[in-house]
Amino acid sequence: MSGIKSALPYLLALPLLSAACNSSQIGGGEVDMGTVEEDAGVADLTPPFDRDAACGMVKAQATLTKAPVDVIFVIDNSGSMTAEIQAVQNNINNSFAKIIAASGIDYRIIMISRHGSATGNQSVCISAPLSGIANCTTPPAQPVNTANFFHYSVAIDSFNSLAQVTATYNKKDGFNLAPNGWQAWLRPAAIKTFIEITDDESNTTVANFEKALFALTPANFGTAAKRNYVFHSIVGVKEKATPTVAYQPAEPAVTTKCTSAVNTGPTYQDLSKLTGGVRYPVCQTANYDAVFNEVATGVIKGAKVSCDFNVPTAPPGKQFDLKTAQLQYTPGNGGAPRIFKQVADAASCMPDSFYILNGRVNLCGDSCTTVQADDGATLEFLLDCYISVG
Repeated sequence: MSGIKSALPYLLALPLLSAACNSSQIGGGEVDMGTVEEDAGVADLTPPFDRDAACGMVKAQATLTKAPVDVIFVIDNSGSMTAEIQAVQNNINNSFAKIIAASGIDYRIIMISRHGSATGNQSVCISAPLSGIANCTTPPAQPVNTANFFHYSVAIDSFNSLAQVTATYNKKDGFNLAPNGWQAWLRPAAIKTFIEITDDESNTTVANFEKALFALTPANFGTAAKRNYVFHSIVGVKEKATPTVAYQPAEPAVTTKCTSAVNTGPTYQDLSKLTGGVRYPVCQTANYDAVFNEVATGVIKGAKVSCDFNVPTAPPGKQFDLKTAQLQYTPGNGGAPRIFKQVADAASCMPDSFYILNGRVNLCGDSCTTVQADDGATLEFLLDCYISVG
């Protein structure tokens, strides 16, 4: 019996069992169906199904993938930021985007910062392969966006990063690349990750930022009770003994600034602590490769399994009875499996349940939470399989 191969490390390749079904296609991969005892509990059916040739009860893989991620860089364009912006430009391709791309996660990077020359006016120019600009030695007049990179050009000063994030959300940019604001580049199902890079402090409080953020439409960032964003800070905190080691959310705010910084950025630190983000010293420009590598790894680890996925495709000439389908959840710690039961729709959700809509399986609230919290979780469809003769 062969498993289903996957390009992503997050797909769950699970065994498939069937009675007298031979080699077939299920879930998009070719598998050897092998043999299994016929399910004695299969109910009587009328044509077009052949009861005597029933495949019986089968187990079929549930192909789970990580949800997409939208990473939002917000970079200070004030006069003291030349070296930091150059370090971003030198490392964002190989030490950040390349790492996320290699993980197989569907990602987008959105840059909120003024486009242009780092040395000329502390602006940002991102080159290929992430953007469509071949060379940033002499930055072109405007950004060139790609399938994975979107630049919203706006000046970010020493204090207004957070205010500009919410103010530009639905506002046209100067190059008309985002006629409806940078919100058009976000995906509803994506996990949102902010990366703030500044050597100063915010003039917007955490409370006011979140109030404005959660009020934005379309809603993309969750609520205070259930946030859908993480905020990482590369700010003016003093380095640890090992400069590339991050301050974790549970560690206290840092009150001593690194050498070239203006401020420790306590507001940004508080946002990181609140949302599970990490904090790095902005002054360590020579180590941005390691910092970006670690942040990218954190983005990958923080990506959650999507709670909706395709129903399996029945083999040619056969049919699954989706009305009787169940899901078997097996915890990654080796605990006892339990059954998720099917309900009619979202309004009918209850503990340990799911519903099927438009060919997609949707885990109900607590089922979704359970699976997302379990990195080793496996899900299998339990399905009645029949041979169609009609």
